[in-house]
Amino acid sequence: MGSATKQAIDQMAVHMANLYYFMTKEMLEEYGDGAKEVIKRAIILFGEYRGREIAKRVLADGKELTIENLDAYYDIPLEEGWLPDRKYEGDRKYSTTPVCAQAEVWKQWGWQEVGHLYCYIDAAIRRGYSSLSNGRKVVFKPVKNTLLGDDCCSSLTVYED
Repeated sequence: MGSATKQAIDQMAVHMANLYYFMTKEMLEEYGDGAKEVIKRAIILFGEYRGREIAKRVLADGKELTIENLDAYYDIPLEEGWLPDRKYEGDRKYSTTPVCAQAEVWKQWGWQEVGHLYCYIDAAIRRGYSSLSNGRKVVFKPVKNTLLGDDCCSSLTVYED
C-alpha cells in the first residue's frame, strides 16, 4: 500500500468522523439526550446491514462464514486504514488497533461519549454477518477503547453457538 492510499483512507475516515460529529451534535441539540438512543439504534442497524452484505459476498463465493472470511471480505480497507494487529489463535481472533482516526477527531471535538456510540457497529457487523449462518455465530467482544480512556482499541472475536 502506498502512502497516497493510506493518506486517502485517513482523509475519508476524518471526513466521516466529522460528518458523524455534526449530524449527532445537531440531533442532540434539537431532540436532547433521547437522541443518543436513536443514534445507537441507527448505528446498530447500519452495522447489521453491512454484516449481511459481507456475508452475502462470502457465501456467493462458496465459502463459509468464518472469522477469517469476515476479515478477508470486509467492506472497508480496515487493515490499510486502521493498521490492526491481528492474532488468530484457534477459534479466536485478538485484535489491537493503536490509533483510530475517527476517535481522534471525536476527541478533538470533546465528543467521546457520543463518538463511542459508533463503536456499537463492530458487534452489529458480526451479528449481521452471522444472521446468514446456519452454524456458529461470530461474536465481537470489546476489550479496550480509546474513547473510554484506554491506550488503544482492542477486541476479541469468537464463535458462539
